[in-house]
Amino acid sequence: MSTTEKVGVDLPDEKPVPKTHPPAIWFFFWGEFAERSSYYGMRAILSLYLTGALHFAAKDAGQIYSGFKMACYFLPLLGGYLADRWLGRYWTIVGFSVPYVLGHFILGIPTDMAMLIALALLAGGSGVIKPNISSLLGQTYDQKRPGQESLRSAAFLWFYLSINIGALISQLALPAIRENYIYSHLTVEARMKADELIASGKAENIAELASPEVVQTAYAIAFQFPAWLMVASLAVFAAGKRFYALEKPEHHELTPEERRLRRQTLVRLFGIFALVIFFWLGYEHNDSLWVYFTRDYINLSVPWISQIPVVGEWIGDKIAPGGRIAPDQLQFLNALFVIILIPTFNLLYARFDPDGKVFTSMRKILAGFILTAAAIGIMAVAGYLTQGHTEVLPDGKEIATVKLSYWWPALAYIVLTFGEVLLYGTMLDLSYAAAPKSMKGFVTACFLLTNTLANFINVGWMPFYGGSLTDPIAKRGSLPPGQFFAITAGVTLIASVAFYFVGKQFEKPRDAVDLDADTPLE
Repeated sequence: MSTTEKVGVDLPDEKPVPKTHPPAIWFFFWGEFAERSSYYGMRAILSLYLTGALHFAAKDAGQIYSGFKMACYFLPLLGGYLADRWLGRYWTIVGFSVPYVLGHFILGIPTDMAMLIALALLAGGSGVIKPNISSLLGQTYDQKRPGQESLRSAAFLWFYLSINIGALISQLALPAIRENYIYSHLTVEARMKADELIASGKAENIAELASPEVVQTAYAIAFQFPAWLMVASLAVFAAGKRFYALEKPEHHELTPEERRLRRQTLVRLFGIFALVIFFWLGYEHNDSLWVYFTRDYINLSVPWISQIPVVGEWIGDKIAPGGRIAPDQLQFLNALFVIILIPTFNLLYARFDPDGKVFTSMRKILAGFILTAAAIGIMAVAGYLTQGHTEVLPDGKEIATVKLSYWWPALAYIVLTFGEVLLYGTMLDLSYAAAPKSMKGFVTACFLLTNTLANFINVGWMPFYGGSLTDPIAKRGSLPPGQFFAITAGVTLIASVAFYFVGKQFEKPRDAVDLDADTPLE
């Protein structure tokens, strides 16, 4: 490296490095906002689409959904490999965005085969793009703003903020689009019955009054929203190409020393990664089994929003009955509280513990485990409160005779988000910091694989859930919701206790070891 190429040295013959964000930040922000809004919007209604439109039993739908998420978190390994060895990050992102867009459009086709093809395309697009978009952002700042690490850190904060703003909007919008279409296409007689259901706190049953064609069309229209958002994301990202880092794919053969470092680092982190699997095990039920539980056992009428309904549409000079939420709409609380908690926690850390001596990484991760177990425990208590309060109707359907307040799942989502922010963000930082420079991306990808393994376990565990009242008893699992969630919470709590001892072995004072150095951890 020549003298003039050295980062952070301002010589008379070179321009000082700007202290403002490069233009690329806007393309990354809006592109990621649209892509994540697309992805999380699709996921928000996917669980009920599988049961409500394609008529899978809840336990089968849970397996399909877990398999889909498992693929989404496994394929970042493929995405990083393709970008590093052949295509480069930009063309990998663009190339896999096209089938990603097609997957969104195909998903609304009402056949099992179309659903499987769509989920394969969506998993491929999301998984391959995931590791490359953030890496390209980091490379862009390293090239365009060398030495400005605070700018790069701020850029990643804006990047993460765009993800959760996009998720928040789509998790509110897509269920509302679906429910509004169904309500507005009911017959006059069915609409009168729907109004009665809303008034009696049984708004979740409105879809049963609509024809299968109306329900399917409602989902197809709702899926159009994320599809066109993905088109917009691709257009915005491609438009910013000239502002991104210049790159060429390189394949770097590992030296024997680098291979030794890789093995030693993975062994060092393996104990923590193995336990994090059980954090994801229960966490990953929040957009599937929690949605089914909310649909079956929760009173979704919300009186205090009767004048500003979450679900409703203007018909003439009046609004359709609202003041209710859709079963899958409470997921928005997760994105909302991520947006609230990240800056709040960062301010608290900076104000009361700037050196990280109190809020250490291990303590934050332990708190994340415990809070996650508590969130699942809230769902377990709700499950026990509903057991024994169901009735089989003459037509063979089973309904809950006692509906719980929506505050039960709402509180569970909020507590779960506290756990997620503490554990997930800290683990990403720890995985990056604890890895030698030659393998930071690899170790981070290994951390993401913990989610893959958790969903692999859930493929076998979720069929035991027996609380879905929309399914015949013969097609349900053997465990009522209280027992199912209690066992899951117990497993997470046991992992918390185990982590306490593993974390004590791992944790050292920050100045005791150079975590960024290209040396093994002693």
